[in-house]
Amino acid sequence: MGESKDKVWLQTIVPTSLGFVLVNRTPAYWSFIWENPGASEDVSCEKERERVLRLLSLPLLALAYLVSLLLLYLRDSSLEEKKTTKTKSYEALRGTMPPQAKTLTLDGREPVSVSIALKPRPPTAAPGGAAFGDLVKAAARAERDLNVREALALYERALVANPSDRETMLQACKVRCDLGFLIFDVIHDGPMKQFFTCREEETEEAATALVRQALEGARQLTEQHEDDYKAFTLLALCIGRSILLESQNKAKVRMAGEMHDAAQRAVALNPKDDAAHFMLARWNNDIASLPRVLKTLVRFIYGSSLRGSFQNAVQSSLTAIELNPTNLVNKVELGRAYTGLGDLARAKAVYEDVLGLQVVDVNSALYKQIALDDIERMDQGKPVGSLARPWWAIGG
Repeated sequence: MGESKDKVWLQTIVPTSLGFVLVNRTPAYWSFIWENPGASEDVSCEKERERVLRLLSLPLLALAYLVSLLLLYLRDSSLEEKKTTKTKSYEALRGTMPPQAKTLTLDGREPVSVSIALKPRPPTAAPGGAAFGDLVKAAARAERDLNVREALALYERALVANPSDRETMLQACKVRCDLGFLIFDVIHDGPMKQFFTCREEETEEAATALVRQALEGARQLTEQHEDDYKAFTLLALCIGRSILLESQNKAKVRMAGEMHDAAQRAVALNPKDDAAHFMLARWNNDIASLPRVLKTLVRFIYGSSLRGSFQNAVQSSLTAIELNPTNLVNKVELGRAYTGLGDLARAKAVYEDVLGLQVVDVNSALYKQIALDDIERMDQGKPVGSLARPWWAIGG
């Protein structure tokens, strides 16, 4: 990686430097020619040799400059050819993704993507009868088919049939939060626009209402079931998305502390849950990516008690991967942490490993696309980090 950067530096800087030297030396060269129009018989061999060298200096410098320009041109042509080859290669990889991960059709529109997926429980015989079980199955199937709008409607109908089923409440709350986040992100020209198109009634106010309802539901679940790790993982997700709706930096930072506490609580309740460790990794990556003004505000409010770092994100991601190595979102979060540390070679290796994993839902489809996009950006020398914008990216 370093050697490649050195080559780029040399091939770019050398022509520039030679050009400056050439421009600087040209007036003195012509002045010398004007003052010494011909050979003199009165000078020593040494002075004559010096005179010849001065006569040849500018032509040789000009030749070196032209050669450096030629090398730069050849390098750019080679990079363009490689970029075209890489693009074709990654398009071929996209062709191996499931149809729903590529087209993502939803009622003639483009559907949603999520930031975290709770593990839905396979529905069993429920107090609400067959109608409830069928609705839960259909909702889970809609999530697998990347149809979050339909999934939310089905979960809500299932809860009418059986209002006390905790797993269904968790899933409905999560899907409601997902939908609100997607509407808000697309309205603000976010990265989810390639997967989702807002309907006329899906305004920023509607998104705010959905996320706030989800947050209220998650808080109620943690209060009613203090030992439910899934509820605290969900709470961390909902808080993180609620921060998007907040315009005041101080409030954002305060809520970030609450998000961290919820994720930590989920890990404490069940250290074997990879989703909880994923949320911690995501939180650390977001905090470590903060603009300087917000980092200062974090230190002002929390002192040294609330520190997010890419190193911590690496550790949490590795733990999540160890617990669930087939969940590709855990690996993409690890790649994001390596990117933050500036270790693009390792990040690219992680992303390339992700390409061989199966896409099973909207979440994994989105994250696999993130891996593809970041690999292409790395190959093109562009900035990386295409993950959905951190919570601080919108608002004042």
